[in-house]
Amino acid sequence: MATLSAIAITVAAATPHADPLAGANAGAATLVGFLGVAAVTPALVRIDLAERRLPNVLVGVAAGAWGVSTALRVAGGDPAQAVTSLALALAAAVLGLLAAVAGGLGMGDVKLGAVLTGLLSTGDLTALLQFWGLAGTLAIGVAGLRAFGTRSRRSRSHPAADSVRPGRGVPFGPCLLAAFWCVVVGRSAGVGIEAVVTML
Repeated sequence: MATLSAIAITVAAATPHADPLAGANAGAATLVGFLGVAAVTPALVRIDLAERRLPNVLVGVAAGAWGVSTALRVAGGDPAQAVTSLALALAAAVLGLLAAVAGGLGMGDVKLGAVLTGLLSTGDLTALLQFWGLAGTLAIGVAGLRAFGTRSRRSRSHPAADSVRPGRGVPFGPCLLAAFWCVVVGRSAGVGIEAVVTML
């Protein structure tokens, strides 16, 4: 959690330089949102891996931090960013709900995905595409590894048991959180490189 918090602080400190029009509160808004996610990331990952669920209380902490972040943007004179954040989070929630109805996601994944989308939407849309693309890729990779491992174990113990159905689905929460932090770190690195080039 300390590492994630340090990353959040680094990105927040760089935010005003990355987007001068974002207003004086942009760094504080970014920091609040990212620290909220950092606080619950370890517990969410641990619980989802063990129990295949994302507790509402923990997702609610991240959602509350996003809400405060959005309010800070409005108070700082940047309502457009707040509206964009809310609109894209709502779109992610609707699409996630459709996926949940189809059996592809759990409701915890839908809520967490919407919150993380709202937090990342204050950057450019490329960050959102990277976030969802990476989360999906990680989930597919984990599913492939699990299927391969299950098939290998079954073939060793019961060679004729290929028709047995695999176990429970892949926990998507850790994939979402890993993708979120990868995008955040990428943004931080990009801002740092841009600052160095500017100074030169």
